[in-house]
Amino acid sequence: MTSDKLQNQIIKDLTNDFPKIQKIEKKENTIIIKADDDTLWEIFNVLYNGLDDVEFNMGKEEDSHIIIKT
Repeated sequence: MTSDKLQNQIIKDLTNDFPKIQKIEKKENTIIIKADDDTLWEIFNVLYNGLDDVEFNMGKEEDSHIIIKT
């Protein structure tokens, strides 16, 4: 599966499973997910076991988000 198709499938699955997602940005080899902290924790818990490269960023200077490298 190409990276673009993989990204599209991940985005489709996430939006179906987590309707509280506010925004998903797709960049070259990266998906950035923005949502409230509780939703991000739910997503992270699901993804952490299934994907190798998942990063959860929480900070005071930027919105919390999850980065998935594909």
